[in-house]
Amino acid sequence: MRITAVTAVPFVLPYRRPFHMASGTVLEAAHVLIRIETDEGPMGVAEAVSRSMIYGESQASIVEAVRSWFAPALAGLDPFEVESAQKVLRSVVANDTTKGAIDIALHDLRGKAVGESTWRLLGAASTSLRVTHMLGTGSVADVVAEAAAARQDSGIDAFKVKVDTRMSSSLALLAALRRELGDDALLYIDANQSLSAEETVASLGRLAELGVHLVEEPVPSTDLVGKARIAAAGGVAIMADESATTLETAAVQLTTGSARALSIKPARTGYTTSSRILGLARGLHARAIIGSQGDSAIGTITSATFGAAFEWTAREPAELDYFLGLGDQIVTSAPVIRAGRVHVDPTVAGNGVEIDEDKLAHFRVDS
Repeated sequence: MRITAVTAVPFVLPYRRPFHMASGTVLEAAHVLIRIETDEGPMGVAEAVSRSMIYGESQASIVEAVRSWFAPALAGLDPFEVESAQKVLRSVVANDTTKGAIDIALHDLRGKAVGESTWRLLGAASTSLRVTHMLGTGSVADVVAEAAAARQDSGIDAFKVKVDTRMSSSLALLAALRRELGDDALLYIDANQSLSAEETVASLGRLAELGVHLVEEPVPSTDLVGKARIAAAGGVAIMADESATTLETAAVQLTTGSARALSIKPARTGYTTSSRILGLARGLHARAIIGSQGDSAIGTITSATFGAAFEWTAREPAELDYFLGLGDQIVTSAPVIRAGRVHVDPTVAGNGVEIDEDKLAHFRVDS
């Protein structure tokens, strides 16, 4: 079997409402569908998510990177030659979400070729994951109402709360959420690098009182000294996200004491690198949580497949309901969240993503 084509199809899905966070506001899902075709029929698919304000990749840059660099270099390759594919991806710097999507599509292709689920091939640890709902910044009343609705509609009891430079307001919001959700709800925060070390340290006591168990990227990703100060202050563990986008940077975060948890995003690091980062976290007894890249149903299915495959991630809640904030999908069947959990289908071949070609034709934005 040989790869005959790698294509990138840009599409845009509407949001039900804007999503606000410290690093910017997202108004639509401008993503790219990656397809890898072979001479024997099986085809792998995945989703590349553009977040230019965080990763420096746009929809246009992803499409061009596939067209100019990755498609020609992968043509003719045996898709089962994992290290050869990784060498091709490493030959281009940056472009992490493009590479991640290609790697996931290759895993999807391999599973289809052998008639087995990727979930089983990766590890088959659990058939379901507890779901975390991500709350954007906004008024206390609106955010609390959204959290209550997620619990009522889907049984979700784990929440990541976006915070920004107005830390006093953020603490008031967290207190309101704790009153609404009760002591059993799991809460952690994400500052998207918007705070200073001093602000964070001053807030740790109150965060601990409110039962917040993780602080994700409180300070700029390059501020290792600031992170070390926060970690030394204790009370709440730091989770690295944007500062741990590669195996090497994840190793720096964990071994310097800058973080004690990692947000692993398969859409950003693919399955191959994500599994290596996960092994690093487990070896250093650090927590590993499946994060959201702003995925549509495609990325949600692939992230759930990865997270449920490994015991170390399957025991943690995963950010897997972001797709519900989109106005439509381009898959034939979207994930269903019941009693606060999302399930993977162990009977499918590959990742189990089936593209609705009519929906794709409607939402694609290329010629």
